[in-house]
Amino acid sequence: MLIFPSALQVTGSCSARCPCPGEPVLCPAGVSAVSNGCGCCKVCAAQLNQDCGPLKPCDHHKGLECNYGNDVTMAEGVCTAKSEGRTCEYNGRMYQNGESFRVGCKHQCTCLDGAVGCAPLCINKLPPPSPTCPLPSLIKTPGKCCPFVHCHKRTCLGAAVATVRASTTWKNVMLRRMKENTCPVQTTSWSQCSRSCGTGISSRISNKNTECKLQKETRICTIRPCHSLLVPKKVRPCHSPSLRLSYGECVSLRLYRPNYCSVCADGRCCSPQKTRTIPVSFVCPSGQSFHKSAMFVQSCKCSTDCGHLNESMYFFYYLYKQKISNI
Repeated sequence: MLIFPSALQVTGSCSARCPCPGEPVLCPAGVSAVSNGCGCCKVCAAQLNQDCGPLKPCDHHKGLECNYGNDVTMAEGVCTAKSEGRTCEYNGRMYQNGESFRVGCKHQCTCLDGAVGCAPLCINKLPPPSPTCPLPSLIKTPGKCCPFVHCHKRTCLGAAVATVRASTTWKNVMLRRMKENTCPVQTTSWSQCSRSCGTGISSRISNKNTECKLQKETRICTIRPCHSLLVPKKVRPCHSPSLRLSYGECVSLRLYRPNYCSVCADGRCCSPQKTRTIPVSFVCPSGQSFHKSAMFVQSCKCSTDCGHLNESMYFFYYLYKQKISNI
């Protein structure tokens, strides 16, 4: 036995430089990849009753060893079970301990001391979309046991477009999953509008941003205009004519038809019950433009809680209740 400077002990049949293939070894289903007798490269292990030697060891995961007979100087042997393990009975046949066999065309099985373990030979799950395989699907072919992955690649420009779309979709899915795993979304409800008539501000706290930090978000809100307060017969939002939203001296680029909450016929306070938030583009007299979130009323409700009213609305409700009480 020789000892090299790397302190790796090798036999006379081993190379001092220990050359190995550049790519990892791929073994059939049910066959282990083990280190060879030189201890430097991975090889597919020899199975029961197969030839073995220092450079092709037996599959020790299945309790096999290389049997050289009575002559230990032989260079090759046969893989046998290390101990008298129990045989296996499967589908009316007996198998020795460590013996591998196929069940149909879809599974590779091995007898392991009385128990049968099987590994699938076919692909059962679709791989995720990727630039090289944008639209994967499993296709069954007549006369063949296992389905194969078909990527549905198109030719010429269609293939390029499909690849780009699939790549973008795949990246977006992966980024979204990473964000969901590393940054669970935490968002509070929107606060009441700061003004019960005219333009006010509503706010909330959320970490739904690229930095995953809790930040204060605001939106402009208009429950009703102060100059016109109507009393409807039913509790429902009133539709306004098309107009441009205002934010200070700036106005929205496009026209909107917002809904407003009026007042309740029985004198109770009317406030938004359901709202939605959409981005609105504004332009200022100076030519500067910006985007701002805005609240749009979808439904209203009547309640006795009037703590959200500002001074102008308090005065209106006082006069209105006085009118009702005199009826």
